[in-house]
Amino acid sequence: MTWCQTVSEKSQYNLTQPLLRRDPDTKLLAVNFDPQLVSVLREVRYLSGSQVGAIPPAAADIYSCKESYRELVAKLELMVSSYNKVLKTVLEVEYPLIQGQLQDIDLKLKEAEESLNWKMEGVWDHISRVVDAIQDLEQRTQRARGNVEEIRSTVQSWVAPILERKDSKKESLLSLEDCQGQLERHYSLVRESGQRIHSLLKENQSLLLADPASDIWKAYVEYLDEIVLDGFYSATECSLKYLLDNTDPEAGLAPLFEVQLDLVVPELVFYPSLDPGASDGFYEMMESLLAGIYRSASLVPRLAQHSGCLHYQADVEAMAGLAALRRALLARVQAVLAACSQYRSSLQRFAALCAEERREACGLLPLRGRGQGAAEGEAPAEEGLPEGLPSLQHFKEQIEAYERVAQEVSCIQAGSVCQGWLRVDARPLKLSLLSAVRRGSLVFKQHLVDHVTHSLADLEEFIKTADKGLSKKVEKGDSDGLVEIMGHLLAVKERQSVTDAMFEPLKQTIELLMSYEQPLPEEIYKQLEELPEKWSSLKKLSLSVKQQVAPLQASEMAAVRRSAAAFDAQQQSFRQSFRREAPFSAGRW
Repeated sequence: MTWCQTVSEKSQYNLTQPLLRRDPDTKLLAVNFDPQLVSVLREVRYLSGSQVGAIPPAAADIYSCKESYRELVAKLELMVSSYNKVLKTVLEVEYPLIQGQLQDIDLKLKEAEESLNWKMEGVWDHISRVVDAIQDLEQRTQRARGNVEEIRSTVQSWVAPILERKDSKKESLLSLEDCQGQLERHYSLVRESGQRIHSLLKENQSLLLADPASDIWKAYVEYLDEIVLDGFYSATECSLKYLLDNTDPEAGLAPLFEVQLDLVVPELVFYPSLDPGASDGFYEMMESLLAGIYRSASLVPRLAQHSGCLHYQADVEAMAGLAALRRALLARVQAVLAACSQYRSSLQRFAALCAEERREACGLLPLRGRGQGAAEGEAPAEEGLPEGLPSLQHFKEQIEAYERVAQEVSCIQAGSVCQGWLRVDARPLKLSLLSAVRRGSLVFKQHLVDHVTHSLADLEEFIKTADKGLSKKVEKGDSDGLVEIMGHLLAVKERQSVTDAMFEPLKQTIELLMSYEQPLPEEIYKQLEELPEKWSSLKKLSLSVKQQVAPLQASEMAAVRRSAAAFDAQQQSFRQSFRREAPFSAGRW
């Protein structure tokens, strides 16, 4: 048979081949157990079971060692797998660090590649010494690469928007008050990550048996340093793009930020301020937020300490792509500030109106204690106060002007969105304007209330005093009592024309106040109903008393004339006596 004739020669040749062979191009190893030997083992097993023919002695010898060959091949396959894995997975930057270790291993493997063959006894003892070195190197390089992947994964965890809408809801705002908290949480993550990265770098130095002062180790560190720098670039880019995406006027998204507009007479003021250069203004806050995003790159000490940089922020700030994103965002901030300024200008007239009305109210209403002017037939101003008081019509015009402004203010929208991403909350302005308008209107209304209240109270007090005084009985010869009565009569006479004309204007004033639903004390209605009758009764009493005291007044006048005549006679007598007896008269000297 042909197989029986050739098996011995081929088998003996293959058994004398080296245990390992190396690919000259890839440098990868392979177990050099020829497939012909595998075929011999298979054929012998078949022949042994079928008993169809004699088994060649050479084949029988090989078959008798089948377990030894299987065990040796398995061990060599495992070793070769570990060795090849190192070569296949080693990074270009890692290779110089393990090159010396590989050369030592290759030197030990050279014997298996050149002289050790399958027929030799105890070959595994020669090879086992290098197996541990290969497995150790494979395990260390795998751990080192695992650490590198962890570094990549760690820096990738930074790639998420640092500043996000509240609760990550699309319709929520990005609260400026919450931004610092979001930054601090990100800073904490980066600091912890930085510590872990430095720990992994130190571990890799140990795993790769590297000399930290060597150039090849510095090159490896620069490789990892670049991974971290790329991570900061991606993280910063992600945060900037998030802000750009959410400030795109054409995106149709919900507003990202909010400012409030309020009234500080005579100006409309934004909170935070939108004025250029304001230290706590919106533009400065946006710049501060951007600086906060970049600042995260300063929280991890530089891996490549030999570069002379303490951290990564300077390199991140110098990246042209990020700088362009930053400029684009700040340009949008400038545009939205201009839009907000236009919106404020559209409402500025309300602030000016409030200031004007306030000045007019302050100028017209130091009026308490005064009537409404001669045009309404009331008393002149109290002594020391200016003349020319405003008429009731003027008050009505002023109050109606405020009411019209209040109606306009109530129509102001609660807010406006500028450039599609900055919401202006005008509710504080609306409330302030309504409050200012109502205060202005109330100044005029309250003055009218005070005028009515004081006028009626003053009249009521006058009537009580005069009625009490005129009700006293005066006896003949009671000069003091007569003088008191005459004083009350004079006061009633002087007040009569003013008081007779005051009730109708007061009624008109009350009707005006009621038309604006201005509350009045219940006492006013009672006084306005009772005082005209009391005043009429007082006038009648005054007339009656005047008639009653007329004889007494005539008698008193006669007595006064007699007293005056007696005084004149006494004075004439004294004059004559003085002339006769004066110490400096001419007759005495």
